[in-house]
Amino acid sequence: MRFRHLILLLSYVLTACSGGTGTGTQSPVPAAALTTADRAAATISATDVQRRIAFLASDALRGRDTPSPGLDEAARYAAEQFRSFGLQPAGDSGTFIRRFDYERNDIDVSTLRVAARAAGTTTMLRYARDYFVLPARIDSVVGTPLFLGQARAGMTLPADARGRIVMAFVPDTASTAWQQSLLPLLQASMMGGAAGVIFVLDPLFDEAKVGDISHQMPTQLLPIPIVGVRHDVMAPLFRAANLDLAAVRTRTDGPPQPLTGVTFVIQTPASSAATRPPNIVAVLPGSDPQLRAEYIVFSAHIDHVGVGPADARGDSIYNGADDNASGTSAVLEIAEAFAALTEKPARSVMFVLVSGEEKGLLGSAAFMENPPVPTSQMVANINIDMVGRNAPDTVVAIGQDYSSLGPTVQAVARRHSQLGLTVAPDLWPQEQLFFRSDHFNFATKQVPAIFFTTGLHEQYHKPGDEAQLIDNDKVARIAQLLFRFAHELATTPAKPQWTPAGLAEMRRHTGG
Repeated sequence: MRFRHLILLLSYVLTACSGGTGTGTQSPVPAAALTTADRAAATISATDVQRRIAFLASDALRGRDTPSPGLDEAARYAAEQFRSFGLQPAGDSGTFIRRFDYERNDIDVSTLRVAARAAGTTTMLRYARDYFVLPARIDSVVGTPLFLGQARAGMTLPADARGRIVMAFVPDTASTAWQQSLLPLLQASMMGGAAGVIFVLDPLFDEAKVGDISHQMPTQLLPIPIVGVRHDVMAPLFRAANLDLAAVRTRTDGPPQPLTGVTFVIQTPASSAATRPPNIVAVLPGSDPQLRAEYIVFSAHIDHVGVGPADARGDSIYNGADDNASGTSAVLEIAEAFAALTEKPARSVMFVLVSGEEKGLLGSAAFMENPPVPTSQMVANINIDMVGRNAPDTVVAIGQDYSSLGPTVQAVARRHSQLGLTVAPDLWPQEQLFFRSDHFNFATKQVPAIFFTTGLHEQYHKPGDEAQLIDNDKVARIAQLLFRFAHELATTPAKPQWTPAGLAEMRRHTGG
């Protein structure tokens, strides 16, 4: 989730700890006391979770990039599971697969070139070590950068910046604050007619962090090339222009300063191809003649980031066991439990596994733009993303305060304390996670939404996010809790409702 925030920002600009394999520790319930929901919940097991994650996060699927053969194989697996449960397909032509259009843009790293000429010497910058890049529809830009000081709100470009490369310092004050600070710089640059953008990274960005970011950058082509360069690489070039980077980087007033005598060459050629990645959609029809037209919608993303730079072990497959084979497996387990109910709920339940999440929530956006049922009939969205790691007794529910879904899930957790789970409030409010995962595309259509996660860890978006590190028992208990939660939503006549403050906040982030 760390770099999805940047993907969403760019989209906005363009439009204006240990593993476990136990079987749970629930107290036995006398057979006579079991309800149909109890029996259905009991189908969710750590053993099944382990088996599902082991397949989805296997090397054979090569990180499930969007698009890729591994992603298609994962989609076929999920579709076959839904079929075996006896659920109804809600995809294309009577299938469970619902495809969407995606223009894939590939960067040929061998043809990338970012170089700086100063004092008769040319410095060739190293991709994914000295810089990362967001490619553009134009192949190359050459010029002397115009330094604007620190990126900040309210930035505007002077008239003489039109057609030039502009440059600004971007501080790293928090894990996503540097991305947020890019927004005014990119808006000003595109509106002001800049030919390209170089942002000077905070000294905290080392080679490893630049490489990590390079692997996770979106591949949408922008109107102008954007390059992020390490601070220690830029400092000598500033000195060549008689400027002290450390002294001028935080400047927020005064005239722009050209890097006199320094010429940058930026070449970021990219190729494009039209593709149709899969979403996978299944439905359990409700039993009530009126309420069956309303849907509780589960969502999780089935994709990950594919193959990238190798780690110290030489492993280059980013398996994505937690991100998000864990959430995908939870949705499959919950779907199987709903299908096992002998008394179907009043409302219908829809299960949606989306791809393209790692590219900027593309699959969920496409699903909500062309849904199988009107969005007005979706009464709640329960999104699950990364639920297999960290504290074994805690799951975080993002957006609890925004709708009645928060109090409901808390009440369900209290009634089912045998699951040993605390539903925690947002532990990372500064990250604004409610606006950064697939549930956000449901919220933009005013569908009350809530997002369940157990947070980041050291293996996030790295080859080390592998199946053996997953706490399968925890995933199973979370799936059982969310099955109980959704079952209550699907059987209670009253619809979930936004709180006034929650609806206002959502509208503020979506422009109304």
